[in-house]
Formats: sequence, C-alpha cells, structure tokens
Amino acid sequence: MIKDVTHAVLATWAAKDIPARLGVADTAKILGFAEHDIQILMAARKLTPLGDPAPNAPKWFAAIEVIRLAADEEWLNRATKEVSKYWRNKRERVGNPRKSLQRVSRERSEKVSPNSSPEPSPNGQFDSSGKALAGSERTTANIA
Repeated sequence: MIKDVTHAVLATWAAKDIPARLGVADTAKILGFAEHDIQILMAARKLTPLGDPAPNAPKWFAAIEVIRLAADEEWLNRATKEVSKYWRNKRERVGNPRKSLQRVSRERSEKVSPNSSPEPSPNGQFDSSGKALAGSERTTANIA
C-alpha cells in the first residue's frame, strides 16, 4: 500500500513538472489551504519546513512530502481541525467588537447617578433658591 502511494506521488510530481522545493504559496495551493494557514500548520507541527529556517526567513517545503500529505485524507482532516481550532480560539480571544462596545456603554451609563445633573452655566439666571429659571420665567424675572 505504501509503495503504491509513493509511486503515485512520484508519478504526479514528475507529470506536473513541480520543483523539488515549494514556497508557501505553492504549498498552500497544493494542500488546499490559504497562505496564512501554512504558518498555523507549522506552529501545530503538522507541516515541517526544510532545513532549520529563522523565524523571519522564507520557508521551503519538500514537494514530494506536500503531495503525499495532499493525498492523505487523515492528515488533511487533522490539519483542517487544527486550523479551525486556531481561528475559533482567536475569535474567542478577540471577542465580538459590537458586544464589547455595548458592554462599555452600559458600564458608563451605570456609573452616572440618576440624581446627578449637569452644572448650571454661569450665564444662566437663577431664582432665590438657586434653581435655574426656564426661558419664560427669565423674561418675567427681568421685568420684575
């Protein structure tokens, strides 16, 4: 069985004129993932780059290994679950921005006392008790 798969992988590799080393874009295309998902697969140790590249160095993958992984249904299932788990966890970490805004506005409204009122302006007119007069009352107070 393993010989048959290896033979099929080699035949595919030769027929497609694929280079021995693949970049991230080509690897993602063959495996059916987005380019940014390749980094997730590397972090989960589902995909290993060639050599020992620095974190900011370009990553290269063995074409024969990538083709073999693309033919392995079990590996594709595990890799897809790993990518899904990453994005689900990321959404939970970030949270829903709309809910966050609603929570902040609710907290702000709870901090304001219902009995509080804005300070009266210094130009406003007041009656003898210190209460601000309404527009019609001001006119009456000015005449009196």
